Amino acid sequence: MQSVAQIAPAVGVLTTIGFNTQQAGLGAPSTYLVAFAIAMIVASSLSQLAKFFPSAGGFYTYVSATVGPGSGFIVGWIYSWFVAAIPGALASYTAFVLQGELKQQYGINVPWPIFVVAILLFVAYIGYRGIAVSGKMLTIFSIVEMIIVLALAITGIAHPGPGGISAVGFNPASSTSTHGFFIAVVLSIFAFTGWEGAAAVAEEARDPRKTIPRAILGSLVLLGIYYVFCAWGLQIGWGTKNLSGLASATENPAFILAHRVWGAGWVLVLLALLNSGIAVCIACTVDSTRNWYAMARAEALPRWVGFIHPEHHTPSHAVFAQSALALLVGLGGGWLVGPDNIFYLLGTVGTLVYVVVYTLGNIGVVRFFMTVRRQDFNPVLHLIFPIISTVALFVVAYYSLVPLPAAPVSYAPIVAVVMLALGFAVLIKLRLGGGQGWKTLSKAVVELDAHATTAA
Repeated sequence: MQSVAQIAPAVGVLTTIGFNTQQAGLGAPSTYLVAFAIAMIVASSLSQLAKFFPSAGGFYTYVSATVGPGSGFIVGWIYSWFVAAIPGALASYTAFVLQGELKQQYGINVPWPIFVVAILLFVAYIGYRGIAVSGKMLTIFSIVEMIIVLALAITGIAHPGPGGISAVGFNPASSTSTHGFFIAVVLSIFAFTGWEGAAAVAEEARDPRKTIPRAILGSLVLLGIYYVFCAWGLQIGWGTKNLSGLASATENPAFILAHRVWGAGWVLVLLALLNSGIAVCIACTVDSTRNWYAMARAEALPRWVGFIHPEHHTPSHAVFAQSALALLVGLGGGWLVGPDNIFYLLGTVGTLVYVVVYTLGNIGVVRFFMTVRRQDFNPVLHLIFPIISTVALFVVAYYSLVPLPAAPVSYAPIVAVVMLALGFAVLIKLRLGGGQGWKTLSKAVVELDAHATTAA
């Protein structure tokens, strides 16, 4: 559920179906299918490292162990800061939609900053209470959102719009254009990111060497089927002969469809979006704070970040710091560029961050299984898949930036470069500081995991 919630099924479908239809037309459902195949190739290789390094650091530990502590620090830095900021951006976007829909449908006008504060304070409390509470909340919120959107897709198939029921959408050749198809695939791939979230709770899971890889791949398989089916069902319900209307709709297409087929029950779809937004915020809080804890434990971040609450057994100081950052991003970023634009801006930043993180992870897979664990080397999983996925990631990065999106989304490369520059600056300070603790402690964690694996 940590991975499922971080992938965000309802947000993934509701925020991409309009854009993907605009770019790929009738072939929009097939873009999720292709994105799913690429995501599975990436995850199949990288999940192999979870079997050997069940650490709260996730990719920070993986890359530190297989590529080097410097590379691991950079990965941990950009990944954890990005994931820590996402709750602010998503809370801002969710609040923007809530304000607009409640005002338009019911005449209730609640300023979006109030929703932002309410969502993030609730998320901070859940993160503070611990994995048992957050796990239950993730399960409840994620199941509710998935059922609602799935029910809407099924209703759309049962009451199809103009064009009736057709399976042509599963064929990429039915797309409006090749370029548009690839642009839609890029956004669809980003909709799948978050599967790695389960790695962050490895130290809080039972038998993590087995359960974490299964959680990673299982969540992808589940949501791969879910995305493709729901996108197809929403298109069928809208009407395959009127997709231009879906692509150009000023209101979320799922809301419009829900009004037609459910009447007053459309509000359930709004609830699904709210549920999904909260679930993602909780999942990202858990993920980022565990990464910070692991880095602080290895002296790569200040020690106070790694403080564990004596009762709730959570990195409570990290939760407080992350919550403050999320509020700053949600309120400050929403005010500067708009509560909806801050989400799209950080989404593009995330694409660039994931390219760096996954690429270094792929390098780590090849090095680890061709040297340290040569006896476990599988040419498909540990060489061919990393190469294919790395090439695919750079194609994704290219189509994310060429042509450059309009402002403020066009600021994404600048934000990503600034994050990298700050990470390198801190890394240089660590190296020049003379202390080796951030190297040796990270190495100790890695060696402990390796010895445990050998003993097992």
